[in-house]
Amino acid sequence: MERAEPGPLRRIGRIAASLAVGYGLLVVLMAMLETVLVYPRPHVERARLDGLAAELGAEVVEPVAADGTSLYGWRFGHHERMVVCFSGNGGTVGAWVDRYRRFEAAGFSVLHVNYRGYPGSSGSPTEEGLIEDAHAVWGLATQTHAPEDIVLLGKSLGGGVAVALAADVRPRLLVVESSFTSAVDVGAEAYPFLPVRLLMRNRWHSLERAPQVRSPALVLHGREDAMIGPWHGEALAGELPEAALILVDGAGHNDDLLADAVAWQSFLDRAL
Repeated sequence: MERAEPGPLRRIGRIAASLAVGYGLLVVLMAMLETVLVYPRPHVERARLDGLAAELGAEVVEPVAADGTSLYGWRFGHHERMVVCFSGNGGTVGAWVDRYRRFEAAGFSVLHVNYRGYPGSSGSPTEEGLIEDAHAVWGLATQTHAPEDIVLLGKSLGGGVAVALAADVRPRLLVVESSFTSAVDVGAEAYPFLPVRLLMRNRWHSLERAPQVRSPALVLHGREDAMIGPWHGEALAGELPEAALILVDGAGHNDDLLADAVAWQSFLDRAL
């Protein structure tokens, strides 16, 4: 006797079950990859960074976070005021050479330290860990400079780090460049078909932390930023106290917005 073909409803049920299983596996996979996606650490040998530091005249510094994590960074100059830099999620101290020169020429010392798990630093990156790192960097900065002489500058993910730190300490100025209202908002925009808001662990709620900041702020965002839309910068500026917002025409996410003349002058006016 021939076996009867399954009816259309049964076939639809099997297809739906297969799709549900596939979707569930995708959700699990993306959850497992969260650390890689949020913190895509570049692979740079410490020896290469040390060589570049010597070439640039940078002092290598190694602050230690409260949990014992050893960090790697650079310091430039011996000026009255200091800029403390926090990179985007794919950056290292070696990627901001033009900025260092610009800051030094304007009379600022510079301190820039790689996050835990990034080149030269031990450990693995998490939101809580990076905030601990930021406090360790602040502790190093305040060994030589008073808080009112320190500017915090964070780009992209670094903006989230800088906002979190500025909610706990009081620098002269907070500069947030090409950053987000929260990492969850960015993830939900990038993957609208996934339950990002339910599952994401590294949330980076800058918009919620912003009202706790007590320092003046400068928010910079590129009008053509396709990775983190300009509305993020506008929303942050609305919540940060004494915030000035500059939207840079023609600039995308990875552009150096302080290379813009208006943005740079606004930075100098507020930092000096």
